Amino acid sequence: SAKPASDESRCLKILASLEEPSKAAIPNLIDYDAVYESVKEDSNNALNTCLLQEIQRYNLLLRKIHAQKSELRRAVKGEVVMSDELEMVFNALLLGRVPPPWTSAYPSVKPLASWSVDLVERIDQMKQWGQRTPNVFWLSGFTYPTGFLKSLQQQQARHDHISIDQYTWEFIVHPSDERTVVHRAKKGAYVRGIYLEGAGWNAEMNTLCEPRPLELIVPMPIIHFKPKLRDGKPRSSSIYECPLYMYPIRTGTRERPSFVVAVDLPSGEAVPDHYTKRGTALLLSTDE
Repeated sequence: SAKPASDESRCLKILASLEEPSKAAIPNLIDYDAVYESVKEDSNNALNTCLLQEIQRYNLLLRKIHAQKSELRRAVKGEVVMSDELEMVFNALLLGRVPPPWTSAYPSVKPLASWSVDLVERIDQMKQWGQRTPNVFWLSGFTYPTGFLKSLQQQQARHDHISIDQYTWEFIVHPSDERTVVHRAKKGAYVRGIYLEGAGWNAEMNTLCEPRPLELIVPMPIIHFKPKLRDGKPRSSSIYECPLYMYPIRTGTRERPSFVVAVDLPSGEAVPDHYTKRGTALLLSTDE
């Protein structure tokens, strides 16, 4: 269908905003072969397998975005016919939304502007990890955070020569700043970038607390995800099993559930049930 000329020029402007030198420029593909070469000696390392899978998924997404951007540019200029899928991309871009075909790798409810900056940060994490394993992992930057957590347990299981089914998690909240973490965790990983919704965090007591007025979501400190053997002991009565979700839509979709893992957090002065009723949860990404 014919597009108003003003929409076409706006679309070209939006496409230009996703190019260099903008900080929201869609990145180039990650050099999979170079990363593979650098980690193949340590092929028994479950984290390296996870890294390579993440790079494959991101490259698939980046290929699709770059192809659709150039096709759309040609379609808008009238050089090729606009397909139904390109029409969908065109309409989403004009509304400042992320085109549905671009959300295949991971779910997000961010608007286009912050989504594209977030994508740049995600690719940066993978590129840097390809050079050296980070001391602190940005869990939100994974297409499959559950896959990463599973590989941490796998790594520990191989080290201990015990079946992975025997492991659960210990969660230790670290009040320290990321810059002060100078070593990787010996077991598991230090994780950043988690948000808390429906409660506040008392950094002095290292417990949940009442949120400040109008404070709906607060950033959490670094959390150490540490694999530990199941011991069959009941959970302490002052621990809230806080669900961690990939993004604000807690149900997710049938194909991609949003739930990642339940994180044990001390409930502080309130009983855990207080936070259950309030629906307190952790999020890997927000809608901003």
